[in-house]
Amino acid sequence: MRRRDFQRLVESLPKLSPQQLRQLGDSVSELSRGNAVKELVARQVLQCGRCPHCSDERIQRWGKTASGEQRYRCTSCSRSFTGLTGTVLNRLRDKSRLLEYTECMRQGLSVRKTALRLDMHATRVFAWRHRLMPQLAAHQPSSLPGVAEVDETFFRKSYKGQRVGLPRPAHKRGTPASKRGISSEQVPVLTAVSRGSRRSHLTVLPGVPKAVDVVAALKPAVERDSVLCADTAGVYKAAGATLGVTLRLIPSGSRKLGPYHIQNVNALHQRIKDWFRPFRGVATKNLASYLAWFRFFDEAPGAKTSTDLLRDTLSRTARPGPVPL
Repeated sequence: MRRRDFQRLVESLPKLSPQQLRQLGDSVSELSRGNAVKELVARQVLQCGRCPHCSDERIQRWGKTASGEQRYRCTSCSRSFTGLTGTVLNRLRDKSRLLEYTECMRQGLSVRKTALRLDMHATRVFAWRHRLMPQLAAHQPSSLPGVAEVDETFFRKSYKGQRVGLPRPAHKRGTPASKRGISSEQVPVLTAVSRGSRRSHLTVLPGVPKAVDVVAALKPAVERDSVLCADTAGVYKAAGATLGVTLRLIPSGSRKLGPYHIQNVNALHQRIKDWFRPFRGVATKNLASYLAWFRFFDEAPGAKTSTDLLRDTLSRTARPGPVPL
């Protein structure tokens, strides 16, 4: 817009009614959010600087898409692309809402609350969530140095959303389990947290905890000089011997054994259960993805923002999926 036209626009603002001012403010806010997303995408292209098809660095601007996204062209393979090509956000509609959406994820809002806040259909909110969550699995820590506390927590098996092929009759949420205590009706999640930090290693186990499952889950994360603190369950004795690490078992009824305890991992369990409560049950098949979402923001409470989540998603490559909503 020319400077003279812009000045006329500014001078006309006092003539607007309160309702018109609100509408103008909403339009400006929406455009600002859209520009912020475009800026993140453009920055990702500059940082990568390669063609997503052939990895050649000789790229050039090549007009814009129908939705206004900057298009690029590779001079080597002659294929065009955008900053979202190869990411889970490719071909996604309403991209200007992404920062608002990731802010709802940062706050841990349910599908219904997110849909109400953003005035979006719940189906689209759910679909976007399941595009973003799997990318966060890459934040599983590769090591837990020093003293690590290990324990397991349990979730009821849930077939939420599954309409056919149920292994048991359907029942309402909150129906008591037919078996008492730990059983095949529950899914164990092995949790390990490094002492002095909030770096958590979260693994969904296939069934009632066994030593072989614990070893498989912890082997990539623990080191030979690590010290594992756990309760006196037999699986940890066998796992500690197999892993070749120092093991400190906290007797039942005792809060600690000298300087060793599992209070940090117990606190982690409480944070996990509190965080899951607004969702009112999560399908077991999606449990690992929800845990990755929890871990992303729990590791540095208050430090990571909705922009961090969107930036992280842009840096992850995508697998082919269904037609986007």
